[in-house]
Amino acid sequence: MKNVNKKTSSKVLDDVKEGDLIKDDTGKKGEVEQIEILDRKKEKQYYYKIKDDGTILVIK
Repeated sequence: MKNVNKKTSSKVLDDVKEGDLIKDDTGKKGEVEQIEILDRKKEKQYYYKIKDDGTILVIK
């Protein structure tokens, strides 16, 4: 299981694939169902849709 948060490197965040198990600092965890990555101005937003547990958002 991969831990994802603001301090996680961009390489690790880019390497997360559908089907991977991830968790965040708030305790949300599960299998990645869908991934959306948005480039907004000077930041990159990683949206990981988790099966049965909502979405994990990481902003870098």
